[in-house]
This record gives sequence, C-alpha cells and structure tokens, in this order.
Amino acid sequence: MNMAPAGKANSRKQAAERASLITSRDNRWLKLFRASLAREQGNEDGLVGVEGVRLVEAALGSGLPVVALLVSDSGERHLTRFGTSLAPDVQILRTTDRLFAGIADTQTPQGVAALVRPNIATIEDVTRGVALLVVLVGVQDPGNVGTILRSAEAFGATGAATCSAGAVGTANPLAPKALRASAGSALRLPILRGMSPAILLAQLRVSGVKLYAAVPDTYPQEKLQTDAAPPLVRPWEADWKSPAALLIGNEGAGLPAEIVRAADARVSIPQTAAARPAGVESLNAAMAGTVLLYEAMRQRDARA
Repeated sequence: MNMAPAGKANSRKQAAERASLITSRDNRWLKLFRASLAREQGNEDGLVGVEGVRLVEAALGSGLPVVALLVSDSGERHLTRFGTSLAPDVQILRTTDRLFAGIADTQTPQGVAALVRPNIATIEDVTRGVALLVVLVGVQDPGNVGTILRSAEAFGATGAATCSAGAVGTANPLAPKALRASAGSALRLPILRGMSPAILLAQLRVSGVKLYAAVPDTYPQEKLQTDAAPPLVRPWEADWKSPAALLIGNEGAGLPAEIVRAADARVSIPQTAAARPAGVESLNAAMAGTVLLYEAMRQRDARA
C-alpha cells in the first residue's frame, strides 16, 4: 500500500508525465550524459554531469542552470524528492536501468543524474567582502581537491582558485570524483579555474589579499634563497581576520619555490614530537588545508 503524502505523489506523477523515454544507447542525450560523467574535463558544451541523489539535490539547490535530469526505472522513485526543485524548463528524461548503467560513473548507480551549466567565476567573485581564498597549485588528486573545497565552504571561504605548477595541473574540481568528494561544494563555491599562478597572485596583491604559502616543517630551505624567504609562522600567528589567500601545493612536491618566495608568509602546522619517529613527514594537502581553514574561521568568529 502506497502511504506517500498526496503532494509528493502528485509531484512525482507530474515529473514522470513530463519525462521523455529513451530506449537507444545512441540517443543524443545519453551521449551527452556519458561524455559529461566520464571525462575529467567535462564536455565540449561546457556542461557538468552530476550523479547520485545527494549531488543532484545539491545541483538543484545551487542556483545553477540544470539543463536535464535523467532517471532510470529504479531511480524514478527519487522524483518525489526533486519535484518542487525542478524548474519548468528542465528536460526530464527516463531510461532503463541497463542503459543508465552504461553512462554511470559509479559502480552501484542510484539511477539519477543531471546536467548542470556551471558559473564562470571572476577575481571579484572570489575576493568579495573580507576575502578568504584557497588557491590549489598542482593538486592532482581529485579526492584532495574536493575535500579542500568542502572544507573551504564549511569554514567560510569566499572562493577558490586552481592553477598549474609548471606542467603539473590541478584536478578539475567539477569532474565526477572531485565533485563527490566536495559533497556539492564545488557547485556552490565560486572557483577560478586555469589561471596562471603569477597573474593570480599579482591580482590578489592588487586586491589587498595577503598570501600564505602552506609548507611542511621539512620544506628545503635551500630552495628559498634564505635572504628572500618570507617569514615562517604557525597557523594561529597568521592574520586570517584580514583578506587572505591560502596557497596549497602538489601532494608530493609541494608549492614551487618561486610561489613560496612570492608569498607574504609561510605557514606550517606543527606536529607532536611523538609523531616523527613513527614516520609521519607531514599532513596531506586536504588535511593541512582543513586545519588551516578551520583556524581562519576560528579567528574570524572570535573577531565577530
């Protein structure tokens, strides 16, 4: 016996009635979903694919244009959750579980996916108010990228930026793995993508943003040409209450020396002495970013 409330049942029924049925794997919509969910760089139309109930809900609540919603036979039950969030111009599509599995990026698909058109952020977007910006330089692991963005949103960052470290790029924050790790934060947080580090840092300086380079205690001093090295501070000694940018580097190599030298200060997280004999060299990029962003929020909350 179906005990669903009448309003939810009606919204599901109305959404199902709007849905167009897809029965061929060569359908242009399925091809578009397949490309958006499989490629690390998205598709040529600039659309981002999101898969799973939580990410689709995040997309519908992000304010971004949702172009299409795709549900499988087993995923159709989730339309009840989306009914009130679906704009009238969203293309609703339905297909079989088998065809959906062919486009899904996950091993156990929930039968729900959406195509989203992301915003293109500007330097003004990410430095609004008292800026708190996280800059990822050559962070290659999509899980780290997504986790850092999730922490950034949780702890009040105004935006993020992704840059290359020489030939080493940062993972696309809107690719499926990074999106899942961000729990939808990558859809909501303004993100500047693909800027030259030198240009970005120069623009941040013009905007009055202080630059903090995250480094481990073991960062080689010879790389810094000691006479030009910025001061080393602990997280609680940095001034996060003023406009600030946190620079986080590659998981293995860290930040390039020229970027560290260009910063206003280096910031390093101390570890208990007991950790060192056990072989803990440093925290990984996501862990370090989370600790530093939390300290920034703590200082700002104390000021407020």
